[in-house]
Amino acid sequence: MSDDERSWHWHEYPVGLGGEVARASVRALFAFLIGLASAFVLMMIGAILAEEHLFNDPGLEHAIDDLSRMSAGMIMVFALVAWAAFALAVFLRELTTSRALVKAAAGGASRHEVPSPDQVISVTREPATQLTVFGWGNAAMAGILGIVALGIAIAEGDSSEDVLIFVLLIGYAALMALLGFAGPKWLTPAHERRQALIAANWSSSDEAAAWKRSFRSSGKAKLLSVTPAERFLFAAAALLVLGFVALQASVAMRCGTTPRPGAQCDEVTYNSFIERLLAVGFVVFAVLLPLAAILAVAGMLLDWRQRRAERAELLAKLADPRAGRPEEDLLRNHAQRRTHPLALVGAALSGVGLVFGVSAYLVGQGKGLGSEDVFAVYREESLLVVVVSAGLFLAALLGNGIANVRGRDLRNELMRRWPTRPVWSAGEDGQILRAKRGPALHAPRYVKVSKNSSSG
Repeated sequence: MSDDERSWHWHEYPVGLGGEVARASVRALFAFLIGLASAFVLMMIGAILAEEHLFNDPGLEHAIDDLSRMSAGMIMVFALVAWAAFALAVFLRELTTSRALVKAAAGGASRHEVPSPDQVISVTREPATQLTVFGWGNAAMAGILGIVALGIAIAEGDSSEDVLIFVLLIGYAALMALLGFAGPKWLTPAHERRQALIAANWSSSDEAAAWKRSFRSSGKAKLLSVTPAERFLFAAAALLVLGFVALQASVAMRCGTTPRPGAQCDEVTYNSFIERLLAVGFVVFAVLLPLAAILAVAGMLLDWRQRRAERAELLAKLADPRAGRPEEDLLRNHAQRRTHPLALVGAALSGVGLVFGVSAYLVGQGKGLGSEDVFAVYREESLLVVVVSAGLFLAALLGNGIANVRGRDLRNELMRRWPTRPVWSAGEDGQILRAKRGPALHAPRYVKVSKNSSSG
């Protein structure tokens, strides 16, 4: 291989604070949505048990039913907000990347330092797809609800409240339709103009030379295994969820027959096996909480130690010109952006905590269909759950963002020495982004491959 051919390599360009926040937000919000899905499953389990009268106590079943109804509403609200934030973060990720590369090209960036595949993916992908889907989806739902509200107003004769709801829903639908229309009409063409400026600096031959090196130097791919640190972290998350569920069940059971607000809870006992498990809910929570904390700390220490050893190994190999190529899974962990397992778990738990924390607080404030007697005495605890959950999301966002910023220099050195191609898989249509498998700045966005094929 000639020196000139070896000089072409992938390079990750800085995207600024806004770009890093957008990237970290995409990853954190995706995990948050997983947490909302988990909250939905837990809510459905509790609602079904209450509906089937499996708790053998009307007060307990009514309390769980009220909490489930409020939780269902909160899940829809949080899902809508998270979806909007996710769509905006995805758009900002593509926007900041393309602008950063335009700025780098205008500043005389070397043709030999071709933007990394991850950044080319951001440049060549439609930037407003998620915003477009969000806009048209909300416009359709709001429009249908608006028509229903108008029908009710006409049927009832004079109903100013229904007319006001109709006006608000139609106004929201028009705003969302404008957002859906803006994507393909204005945002995508502007993005394509920036792509043309980027392509003017890095020719198709430049891209091809960088990809050629990756095909020549790639080793045998290995399946990623679950590390001991990840086992500790996921075990800690599982124990924390179990402890939280046990605590909530025990509180609801203990206060299931409260006669009026402010009255002391009358403890209830049952003969069933389920009751005996619920009766020790406080003990279960008290045991599982510190155990989960110990496992989480152990997982963080193991992960820090493992990543530190891996970085030291890679730096030693980089310092040795004769060193062989490291294993593929090791390279992918450090040559590409990744979401830390702790950040993934923290953001997911924040979704669960926010749903049930806010729901319990609102029911205790009398905003539900009843059972405020049960939850009123736990308003402070509910607010604490909300605060801790919000803190978990913020910590996941900042921690993952900082880790990826600090690792950019190492990623660039690894891409220069041992380029690692992106992992991709095609669906039933056999279409994938061209940037995931080859040069893409001067070609159509998508390429046809075999149905259900993958890079592995």
